[in-house]
Amino acid sequence: MSKMIQAEAINSQSGQDADTASNFPSEENMVCPNISPAERRKRLRFGIISFAIGLVILVVLVALGANRLWRLPLILFFWGGATGYFQWHDKTCVALARNNSRKLGDKEEMIEDPAELAAVKAQARQVQIKGFIAGVICTLIALFLPVMG
Repeated sequence: MSKMIQAEAINSQSGQDADTASNFPSEENMVCPNISPAERRKRLRFGIISFAIGLVILVVLVALGANRLWRLPLILFFWGGATGYFQWHDKTCVALARNNSRKLGDKEEMIEDPAELAAVKAQARQVQIKGFIAGVICTLIALFLPVMG
């Protein structure tokens, strides 16, 4: 769905004309989902499981008194978990965006509208950035936890 169509749909729900500048959605607030609710749940489940595995490994490393450097690979779990969460939250699958497609039903389809494709790709970049930053923050917290044992 193109940005203009989405803007018209949003404005028609509120009884406003699409040309009303004060109610036109800003570029930053536009969401062009490229995954269905079922696909979103898969991303959330993956994110929770990845994060939980990272936490379990962290607890084991802390309990065993392992060197803090052994906690660095946890970034993979925390980054993956955060990316899964942000894909769920932002309704954007990074892999589908990379392939110029969406999966809003049972079948994957190509995104033909250049404006929608640009919006989906921008959202996917934001998901990747937010996921990486959250993964780094979680890993830094893990590094600064005391060593026990």
